[in-house]
Amino acid sequence: MKRFLRRVFTSFLFFMLVGVALGIAVAVPVIPRPKIVTISISGPMLDQAFTDDALDTLRKLGKDNSVRAVVLQIDSPGGGASLVEPVYLELLRLRQKKPVIAVVGSMAASGGYYLAAAADYIYAQPTSQVGSIGVFSGLPQAEQLAEDLLTSGLFKATGGSKRKAIEELEMVRQEFVSAVTLQRGGRLTLSDQQISLGALYLGTDALRYGLIDEIGPVTVAIERAAEMARIRNYEVVKKTIFQPLPFFFFFSVEQMKAQISSAPGYYYLYFESK
Repeated sequence: MKRFLRRVFTSFLFFMLVGVALGIAVAVPVIPRPKIVTISISGPMLDQAFTDDALDTLRKLGKDNSVRAVVLQIDSPGGGASLVEPVYLELLRLRQKKPVIAVVGSMAASGGYYLAAAADYIYAQPTSQVGSIGVFSGLPQAEQLAEDLLTSGLFKATGGSKRKAIEELEMVRQEFVSAVTLQRGGRLTLSDQQISLGALYLGTDALRYGLIDEIGPVTVAIERAAEMARIRNYEVVKKTIFQPLPFFFFFSVEQMKAQISSAPGYYYLYFESK
């Protein structure tokens, strides 16, 4: 009887273990894996459609519990200040919920770096161009008397005086510098005055100055994101923020300057003047 009971118990234990193993084998493919989402941001950010798409994407990622971390792949010379700033603020909100890692491709300049600064950790390549922390704007035209145009105020047709525009430009510059110093903290070895020079740095120099945290490709950034999110066996999902064809694709540098000078606004944008 004891031998029989031992055989029954052994058989029961064997089939139970087989059942558990089969259950795990069936359940593992069904259980959704945690996700790391990579977001590609490339080109100049000069269209409201970009900002709308970026904000919508980031908000959805913040609410999606299956997304455990986000990796920003940035390759941008920047864009309009009013278009970049909302995305920066939304990235800070997202960072409160899950890790955000930035990795720079060939360039994260001006507004492109503004977005990178919102990340927990920044990677770049040795020859990436990083920085250009600053802002520019066209000055208002001098008020002129016109017989065929009536205005209700001295600066109604220009928006303000040149002195006021210069003061506002300085305020916007200070906001940019403050955002960088706040997010990079003690990692920065540059003073506010040095940051304000608007210089571009190679990735190796950017590392030395604390503008980035490490040299590495997107694969390493993804591994870092997984480590910070404390996940394994994750899925990588790729997304691209909508980028309309930049307007200066059709313009020379001088034509682009004229275009920007004629339109009020501030730009976190880098371009080479020839």
